[in-house]
Amino acid sequence: MTERSAPLIAAYKGAAGPDVLTFASRWRGASGRPIHVVTVYPGAAPLGAGRMDVEWVAHNREEAEAVLDEARTALAGTDAEFRTLAADSAPRGLHEAMEAAGPGAVAVVGSRNTRGIRRTSPGSTADRLLTGAPGPVVIVPWDYEESPQPPVGRIAVAYIDTPDGRAALTAARAHAAETGAAIDLVTVLPDTLVRPSLGEPRRFAEEQRRDYLAALEAVARDGERVRLLDGPVVDALGQVQPEDADLLVCGSRGYGPARRVLLGGVSARLLKVARVPVMVVPRA
Repeated sequence: MTERSAPLIAAYKGAAGPDVLTFASRWRGASGRPIHVVTVYPGAAPLGAGRMDVEWVAHNREEAEAVLDEARTALAGTDAEFRTLAADSAPRGLHEAMEAAGPGAVAVVGSRNTRGIRRTSPGSTADRLLTGAPGPVVIVPWDYEESPQPPVGRIAVAYIDTPDGRAALTAARAHAAETGAAIDLVTVLPDTLVRPSLGEPRRFAEEQRRDYLAALEAVARDGERVRLLDGPVVDALGQVQPEDADLLVCGSRGYGPARRVLLGGVSARLLKVARVPVMVVPRA
């Protein structure tokens, strides 16, 4: 299996399940990646071995199959695969599913109810999966299934010239190649930049803006658009709208295990306010 044919692992459970399936189906249509719909259920019971364990596991498996039947109905007529997995936690089960699927697998998880606001808001499963996941993880905004779903057209990448920024750009370009989407390189000009005590502040700010734009243009390829937003960083990225991009890609923290996701301060806060699906990619 190549990375480009590795599956989208759609974590299906609860009210956010339809949002996950909507994103996965949309991405499947653009990229050709297969969809593996996964529902994780508790494995061994905490009461000990024997009959109680067997009955407990069987009951949990039956409930998971009932949940998965909803996904089967929603994706009837497609070639999606459906699996229930026994694990001691949902994040552990999804982590194992990603590792079993091999390099290139992408996990897709939903958000908590954000009181009717369409934005990302990771629950406990997503939070824990985003600490050490072996591949990219996509957080889909709450109520995403109610959004218009035109063909995938544009991927934005939060770029700065750091190892995690470069990893995000590499991943964004790979997914753009899969889907036929265009690329936006997005950098935020922070509102906390040091201003000179002497000289003309306005001129100094203009020079900084030119420097940031030049850094974007230096790495942009033909056909890639550059966008410079005004900070604060999280607020600016959180205002990227569905009309602007179909996916926002950001990097992991610049230290920690290689090829593992580990949220940094910006990515962790961004995942609580984004208006579009956000992909967090592992550190290179």
